[in-house]
Amino acid sequence: MQAHFASSSSSSCSKSCMPLQPAHIGGHTTKQMQRRCSQPLLARPAALKSSGRTPLRINAMWGNFRGSSSYRGSGWSGSGPSIQDRVLAAVPYILPFLNVFQYGRFLFYMYPTLRACIKPIFPALALYHSLPLGSLIAFFGVYLGIVNNRNFSRFVRFNAMQAILLDIILVLPRLVETVLTPPKAGYGFQLYAHSQSFVWIFIVTWVVFGIASCAAGHWARIPFIADSADVSVR
Repeated sequence: MQAHFASSSSSSCSKSCMPLQPAHIGGHTTKQMQRRCSQPLLARPAALKSSGRTPLRINAMWGNFRGSSSYRGSGWSGSGPSIQDRVLAAVPYILPFLNVFQYGRFLFYMYPTLRACIKPIFPALALYHSLPLGSLIAFFGVYLGIVNNRNFSRFVRFNAMQAILLDIILVLPRLVETVLTPPKAGYGFQLYAHSQSFVWIFIVTWVVFGIASCAAGHWARIPFIADSADVSVR
């Protein structure tokens, strides 16, 4: 009886003292899990790639952004818009630049140096204003030929729309001059002259900003105008 007890206890002890079999966790054994966890962090993507699994990419958000429609364009490359798109985007800003010159006559009178700087473009300016309905033709040419033309990239169409909105701003002071007769002397005349000069400086500043941004391949977002341009070119 003692022998039977000894043999049974030894057999049960031998079973309980047997080494544990590796447990399966998620299709992998414990040893495999330990071996994977002991690998360096930078080595894991290679190991996952060799096993046929797709590694987690840290730049997933950047990849999604590059794949979005707002990033892509017919003239867009990895380094920015093409040279052709930069030139086409800058050309429409000439429209408000030519139409704002009548508001700078007081500045040209007070600062002859400024007049001398822009004197070379006076022949082109005279030719532009001598054409019947030249400003109106140029306006609809830019709007219908560029803004509504989806063959151009969004970069070109967006800047063309901003140039048109700058040109539309010039309608407001013209309406004021039509309703109210400009004063000829006194403080009213000084206020009128300063307001005319402010319009010229305001438009020319954003025109230069837009052309410089297009030349550099950047999106020229003019305050209070860029949002409207975004909506118009969708």
